[in-house]
Amino acid sequence: MADNWRTRRERGSVGMIRLIIWLALHAGRALCRVLLVPICFYFLVTAPSARRSSQDFLTRARQHPAGWHDTFMHLFVFATTLLDRVFLLHGRRGKLEISVTNEAVFWDALAGGRGCLLMGSHLGSFEMLGVIGSEEKHLAVNMVMHVDEDARLARLIRGKDMALPYRVIPLGNPGSMLQVKECMDRGEVVGILADRVFADEPTQSVSFLGSPARFSLSPLRLARITGVPVVTVFGIFRGANKYEIVFELLAQRVGTESLATSLPADDVDIPVNQCLATYVSILEQQARLHPYNWFNFYDYWSA
Repeated sequence: MADNWRTRRERGSVGMIRLIIWLALHAGRALCRVLLVPICFYFLVTAPSARRSSQDFLTRARQHPAGWHDTFMHLFVFATTLLDRVFLLHGRRGKLEISVTNEAVFWDALAGGRGCLLMGSHLGSFEMLGVIGSEEKHLAVNMVMHVDEDARLARLIRGKDMALPYRVIPLGNPGSMLQVKECMDRGEVVGILADRVFADEPTQSVSFLGSPARFSLSPLRLARITGVPVVTVFGIFRGANKYEIVFELLAQRVGTESLATSLPADDVDIPVNQCLATYVSILEQQARLHPYNWFNFYDYWSA
């Protein structure tokens, strides 16, 4: 799975992307959503691998066979969240209605002054969490992510001279995890997309939508070492211009029970494994509730 998502190359015309971004900023969201319809039809027809992966996922999540109409809606929701990223990064947040569920869970986790690890996923808009946390809540937000130097879309959406409102910590760089620990030591928020595996990091196979899938153990092991609370978070697109941010507490402290005993070293990972199983269970629940928000367009269950 690690190679599956990292080796995918971006598609799409640079000129078309620039036109959509310009229209979004000057002509409005409604017109641009209409223009997304033929674009999504184009990708529906010309991207067979993504289409098969979408239908496989939707069939699992909705528990009945998915067809071309389902995949079109899947692509359209994905394209809409990319369009809305333009508004978020260009200070047009007012175009969107955003509600928050279980917000107290997040503030309670931060109240201890130890920092907080937000475990997100490619289900919904994670960008929204970084932008709102930084600009509206005035928090020090750090996003741990794979940085693709060849990614044109992210550069075009952001623009040449626009800095991100949050700090990016690239995965795979020497010292990345040390930077994460330093952020947590300062009581800051660290967000990580925990539903993909990067390179050769340690993983565990967990049942997800009826079949085993590999998930990284690294975020929760980091939480165990640093002692920070862990909160799951999703920025769900709910249709029209509405989004819902959903928080759920995963653990106030990972691995506390085992670390406090004289169990063998191998047993220390038991709480980490339990927390991972809970994270995957929450992810599965949200995927069934909001299947079109799932933005992993590849074979998620491949070895």
